[in-house]
Amino acid sequence: MMSFQSEHRRFDAGPGAKARSSPRPSVMGQVVTRGYVTVGSPLGHRESYVETLSGVTGLTRLIEPRGVSTLRTLLAADSVLFATLEDDIAFFFVVAILRAVLGRRTVAIFMSPRLCFIGGFFKTTVRRHAFRLLKRLRSVTLLSILPFYLDQRFASVADNWIYDPQFWDLDSRTAYADWPDSALAQDVKRKAQGRPILLFLGGPSVMKGFPFLAKILQAKPAITDRLMIVVAGKVPADQKRFAELVSEAGGLVIDRYLTDDEVLSAKLCATCLWACYDPSYDSSSGLFGRAMQLGKQAIVRRGSYIDSIASHLNYPVHRCAFGDIDEGVAILTKIGEADTQPQSDGIAMTCRDQSVARLRAAFENRDNDFADATGGKAEPHR
Repeated sequence: MMSFQSEHRRFDAGPGAKARSSPRPSVMGQVVTRGYVTVGSPLGHRESYVETLSGVTGLTRLIEPRGVSTLRTLLAADSVLFATLEDDIAFFFVVAILRAVLGRRTVAIFMSPRLCFIGGFFKTTVRRHAFRLLKRLRSVTLLSILPFYLDQRFASVADNWIYDPQFWDLDSRTAYADWPDSALAQDVKRKAQGRPILLFLGGPSVMKGFPFLAKILQAKPAITDRLMIVVAGKVPADQKRFAELVSEAGGLVIDRYLTDDEVLSAKLCATCLWACYDPSYDSSSGLFGRAMQLGKQAIVRRGSYIDSIASHLNYPVHRCAFGDIDEGVAILTKIGEADTQPQSDGIAMTCRDQSVARLRAAFENRDNDFADATGGKAEPHR
């Protein structure tokens, strides 16, 4: 995913910092303290997370491989926020425990608490006990990006939860006036010739449900007479045949890596985003978050966490039983109809306000519950 430059300056947090400037109040009201928001690699959504979290906390970005130098830097910082703790979980545990001994606060974004409850007995048991132990340390706060209302067991391995930053990170660009265009987006719109556009973005894979989409088009290729299907991302060898099925049905397959500008402009010109993932993958979805922020339609797997989040937030989506070709055909047939156009209606801003409040509470006092942090405001049920 692309990275969004924060509107708020960061400041020098000590040796090894990647970005330095003078202090400036963050959108939470004031800079939290000296410290870092960190990941070990900028790949995928990681840099986007770092940019967003840096912007709302005032913490300095630190993106670098894990090693002794990074360890020293993080141990010396007043506050540390791990943007994606599962990426370097052993390193995170070392840093969190050593910083707890030093009495320094560590906060981490927990991407997949579900993994503490699925899989082999030994592995899940070790994970659960490890995170439950970490929860006992008062200077460590774990924030799940899967809300506790999805599964109350998550509360046993995390202190609190926030919404996925990709649900609310576009708040400063809601007019989209400064969003880049691209030759790719212009070409897609030209080839669509007024048809609504369904976008499958990112490397096609079984996990993302690409074979399911291909089989829908194989069953009813005439869908492309009224709907432009775009698959944009490097196609791996095991998905080449399914990419051919999409092309044969009249879809457009862009078999390469996309630039950040192309990713943004493709989402903006799309009518609907595909987020109907294989049941083996049940987690958050940045594509659903982008659809919600941009007021786009989205296709999700019925019964998935994303389905439940959409229901909780009252955001309309196309729900499809994974593998049901007939239902898939029916859904693709109605994409773009006027009565299916959703309106974000401030939902993303509500997610942002809740999430920033909880981030703030995590750094200020881990015993503050959400009601205290937000003045008692309830979650949205419109």
